[in-house]
Amino acid sequence: MKTKIQVAIAVLIMIGAAFWGYTMVRSYQYGGSSIMFPVGGGHAIVTNTGDAPIPIEMRSGERIASFRVASPELGLSQSSKRQGTGRDAFHAVYFDLPPGQARIDVVSGSDVRFISRADTRITATVTPVSASTVRWVLILSGGVILWALYYISRATDHRWIGALRGKGASGTLQTKQTTT
Repeated sequence: MKTKIQVAIAVLIMIGAAFWGYTMVRSYQYGGSSIMFPVGGGHAIVTNTGDAPIPIEMRSGERIASFRVASPELGLSQSSKRQGTGRDAFHAVYFDLPPGQARIDVVSGSDVRFISRADTRITATVTPVSASTVRWVLILSGGVILWALYYISRATDHRWIGALRGKGASGTLQTKQTTT
């Protein structure tokens, strides 16, 4: 009974690690006009469905922190500037988003939000974490899953290895009998 509980806990840890990894690296879809959505510290692929450029504001979130955004398609490479004073202060970057699709990267910083106050519809696919963070999340969650698999194997005395070698549970070689 103790082994079954240990295996069940290890399986729950594997499921938790897989779920955490997936939720950290997944992309989110947003769409609408006069829209605000989080970009975090990752990137957004934004499509302006209108015929004219629209003004965009990228703003720091709850913390007053500077950030930097870049977009080769837009010729944009800009650091945020502090706006306001005291408790109402924030950092922001302002630019125009032309019609069509563009990728906007948060090069440094995190907790960044994309804001459009225009009536033109925008669609966006956002990956809220950087590529290096994605790599570390996948390595960490994969390591936890491998550890849990090893733990399960050790708790069951590595019986699966005998099954792969063609041995029964007692360790003797099982042979097939054929009739002619």
